[in-house]
Amino acid sequence: MENLDFTGMQDVTDYAPMRIVVLGALKAIYGLFVGFLGELTLWAAASGEFQPTKSGDMPHWWFYILGALLTFGGIALLTGGVGRIVSGFARNCYFRAGPEGLAVRLPKYFWFGRYQIIEYRFAWSQIKGLVHFTRRLNFIPFGWELHIEPQSGKMVSIERHFFTDSIKTVQKRLLSIETMVGK
Repeated sequence: MENLDFTGMQDVTDYAPMRIVVLGALKAIYGLFVGFLGELTLWAAASGEFQPTKSGDMPHWWFYILGALLTFGGIALLTGGVGRIVSGFARNCYFRAGPEGLAVRLPKYFWFGRYQIIEYRFAWSQIKGLVHFTRRLNFIPFGWELHIEPQSGKMVSIERHFFTDSIKTVQKRLLSIETMVGK
């Protein structure tokens, strides 16, 4: 990376801690629900509710495995939601751009609620493209990201829920700053 002076930067959009907290709370609630289903399955298997009655029924031990997997998944979702809630209160997160390039600082999530604050800095000459990306499931959009494609290296994805403005608005602002700089 070039040794650049990123002093003349201005905020492109604001960090949205309440959006992150709400999404974390929803994920935690969903984790509680999945964990409850796992515990309910384990209880029903232990009490004999799932005894096979016909030759085509699933074996009894299968419900122990299913209950354990649901409980594990519920714990992972619950702790992930709590981790998102905590990361919503992270300090000094930003999305800035200026004459030298752009800089982003935000949390990156790992398993079981762990997160780490990561920072990306790119000079305008290092950026190949800024792409608005929409995730779809059966043609229904459910997630929006800004993909920063560097000239060399791995593509960086910035999810919409971290910031207040839409990804299209952020992309337009970045492209206008990039045009004013003359890249």
